[in-house]
Amino acid sequence: MRRSGALLTGAVLTTVAALGLAGCSSSSAGTSTGTATSAAEVIKVGALTPGNTNDGAFNQALADALQKLEDEGLIDYELRDQMSDPAESEPVIADFASQGYDLIIGHGIELGDAVFSVAEQFPDVKFTASGGPDILEKYTDNVETWTYDTPQVGYLSGYIAGLTGATPIGRVESLELDFVKATDAFFQQGVTAANPSATLLPVVYAGSFDDAQAAAAATTGLVGQGAQLVYTTGDGIATGVGSAAADAGVLSVGVSSAAGEAALATNVSTVDLDMYPIVKAWVEEVAAGDFGGKGVTSTVQNGGIVYQPVNTVDGKVSDDVATKLDELIAGIGDGSVTIG
Repeated sequence: MRRSGALLTGAVLTTVAALGLAGCSSSSAGTSTGTATSAAEVIKVGALTPGNTNDGAFNQALADALQKLEDEGLIDYELRDQMSDPAESEPVIADFASQGYDLIIGHGIELGDAVFSVAEQFPDVKFTASGGPDILEKYTDNVETWTYDTPQVGYLSGYIAGLTGATPIGRVESLELDFVKATDAFFQQGVTAANPSATLLPVVYAGSFDDAQAAAAATTGLVGQGAQLVYTTGDGIATGVGSAAADAGVLSVGVSSAAGEAALATNVSTVDLDMYPIVKAWVEEVAAGDFGGKGVTSTVQNGGIVYQPVNTVDGKVSDDVATKLDELIAGIGDGSVTIG
């Protein structure tokens, strides 16, 4: 979900929820070319994702972070994709551990059980596991846990949608999971805060993180009900939402770069993850010998949550949306705005 949008800055909100999605495409790394770190200090990283790294969303965020860290000379890495099946992922994790990888990253809720299972067998190897809000307290001496602040993602996305003035607003979500429903609840709060007169159509679930065809059909159905903007939480379904919304000439929020230029042409903005600061911190902890015993949450404060520059869509969206969004972020930072 990583994009080149402006960095959101502000204080962490007290309500913390989580997202564990799927997706990533394979990539393997060779020797780093950076000069700041000697070869002896380069951290060897093995990483796994459940889906494809070209999703322009959750999974690509990890791939982009790893590549950037390799370019900086901090790591060598190997990234395996399509690892959602524990029967396939656990042997890969064990293989990384037995080969002497310094850090093994399980990026996605599907990988958590396999990570913890292998970590018990290799106490001297460092691992990370991601999941829902409960994952934060499941850390061990050699496993750090990670999630991201769902209230921030949902609320900020809803605030953007509300600021457009578009109504009714439709939502296409993946699965009826707790964190997905939590994101939607905070999205609705954000819409109402920005535009109290906006109406929201009932949420439609595509039944998958990656079924673009189902998401496109859901979007077309919402447009048929009068939706002037359709929101989605990214991943593979965003391609379908973006394409169908663009074809219908309605706005979207949350569409990933993988959807292509035509779909992005009517996408106002997307709140995304940037895994670089999180993964860099893990790498530095491994190098310093103080890894483990904690959980971390991506937030606007630590740079783990970012947003795509606001697209005015040929004048359909007011020029002051970005300004008002920055005001919201400042309010979060000084405590005058709370969420949850």
